[in-house]
Amino acid sequence: MRVVVNALSARRGGIVTYTRNLMNSFREQSINAVFALPLDSPLQSEDVETICLPIGSMAPVARAIWEQTFWRRIVSRRKPDILYSSANFGLIRSPVPQLLLVREGGLFDPVYLANIAPVLGARSVIERILRRRLIIASARSSNMVLTPTGAMADLLQDWAPDLIGQVQTNSYGTRLDHFASARKRRKWREDGVLRILLVSAYYSHKQPGLVSEAVQRLNELGIKTHFTLTMDFQQVNQAPGGYKDAFLLRHGADRGEVTMLGHVNYDDLPGLYAKNDLFVTPSLSETFGHPLIEAMASETLTVASDTPVHREVCQDAAAYFSGNSANNLVEVIRALDIDPRRREMMLARARDISTRDYGWDGHVKRLLEKFEIIAAGRAC
Repeated sequence: MRVVVNALSARRGGIVTYTRNLMNSFREQSINAVFALPLDSPLQSEDVETICLPIGSMAPVARAIWEQTFWRRIVSRRKPDILYSSANFGLIRSPVPQLLLVREGGLFDPVYLANIAPVLGARSVIERILRRRLIIASARSSNMVLTPTGAMADLLQDWAPDLIGQVQTNSYGTRLDHFASARKRRKWREDGVLRILLVSAYYSHKQPGLVSEAVQRLNELGIKTHFTLTMDFQQVNQAPGGYKDAFLLRHGADRGEVTMLGHVNYDDLPGLYAKNDLFVTPSLSETFGHPLIEAMASETLTVASDTPVHREVCQDAAAYFSGNSANNLVEVIRALDIDPRRREMMLARARDISTRDYGWDGHVKRLLEKFEIIAAGRAC
């Protein structure tokens, strides 16, 4: 079976991690695959067949037109058995069988649309409408549509009820052995400091400033706390809607309570999780959240904003707080701080859930089964 993987969005964030792991698995299993990447992708050095294309600087409308014309021609010439469009957008009336992965929840999530979209500016309204319509059109033109969570599938089908029955869930996984490699778990506040971590690229719905607010209040309450995150100020300052987070993080850094690491290599992440007591994600909208399972596999206690996706992924292995309230986050962290038995129970559940549900090999096995179904003509 010959597979073409459209990974043209693999520039930063979770799609890079996902694509790198997929490359490694396809290479190990001798899958006949070629990956289409942007010229500025950090994945060009991977030892797999790639097509590198100059789409990084294109405006959204120009890129959509390019993909439906020039990319279509490239796919047609390659004549794969399967086109795996791994990031939301596929070919409309694809010339080959197509499997589409929809992983952008914000366009469909009413919480995101109510709380985040208004601060992104008028221009983004048109872009959101066009992107949403293109995703739905791509889904309607695909033999099968995958989402990483059932909650994401529900959101998509709320906007396009005709897709019911065509959308299936294949949860992501992570390389559990990779994150278990540094599993010399730090004792809770062993150096007298509660160390909080957030692993993510910056987008306004990630809300890292809210964690900075909570850290300030914890320090004022006498719980010495420090917040480390894998973002940098340039990233935050340049992002639409990032001004509030930039302000809160800057003041946190000035107080010595916040460390901005910037990008951290995937190989170095296990050690980073191991150095922290708590992984906190205040994101208002996700389709999955790779760092959640990385934290669980690393035995780093997890606190997450109370969203359907976070509850689906973490179940009872995390504590939850209102994503709009720094005060509620403080309350949840204080409750964990005084309850070591609860912390141990959560970590035990995290080990069980990550091992049972989120192994990377399981994700790839299910994906290849979908390829076989489509190639055999048994999909919609």
